[in-house]
Amino acid sequence: MTTSERATGCGSQGYEFGAGSYPDSICVDGRLFDADNCDNKGNLYEPTEDIPCPMCREKEAVKYWAERNHLSGTLTRKQALINAKSLVADIRKNRQNGTEPWKAGAR
Repeated sequence: MTTSERATGCGSQGYEFGAGSYPDSICVDGRLFDADNCDNKGNLYEPTEDIPCPMCREKEAVKYWAERNHLSGTLTRKQALINAKSLVADIRKNRQNGTEPWKAGAR
C-alpha cells in the first residue's frame, strides 16, 4: 500500500500493536495497519488479520477484542466482553481528547 493510499478510511492512529511510546497503528478503510510493518519508502504491508478500527468500527472492534481476550484462556466470555468494551471506550476517549499515551511526555 502506497503512502497516497493511506488517506482512505478515518486515518486514526493508535497504539494497538504494542509500541506504547508512539502511534504504531493507522486506520485504512476501517482496518488497522501496523505502521511499523512497511518497506523503506513507508509503504504499508497488507495486514495478515482484519483488526477493526475502534474509531470507525466501534462494535466490530469490541467484538474483535472480546474474542481475543477470551481466547487467551484466562477470562470468561463475559469478562472478556467487559474488558473489550472498556479498552475500546478508553481508546476512543483518548483519541477524542488528544490524551493518547504517546503524547503524555510531550505535555
